[in-house]
Amino acid sequence: MSALERLSGLLERDFAIPAASLTDAATLESLEIDSLRLIEIAFAVEDEFGVTMPQDQGEIRARVKTLGDLARLIEELPAGKAGG
Repeated sequence: MSALERLSGLLERDFAIPAASLTDAATLESLEIDSLRLIEIAFAVEDEFGVTMPQDQGEIRARVKTLGDLARLIEELPAGKAGG
């Protein structure tokens, strides 16, 4: 299962985002993911994928405009949480 498929499943299950809208090109804005929700999603992604998301909200926002961008970011992160 790809990172995009896993991420889509997570967003549908835990954040009630309709599956039909979870495409690679879907923008965060079109999915109604604001700054607070992005933080919530980052925590859920850490648990689901066993990675540590960047702590700087600005860094995430600069790199992630679409769901596909977020999936690619997750794929680039090293596996295993580095404590703290």
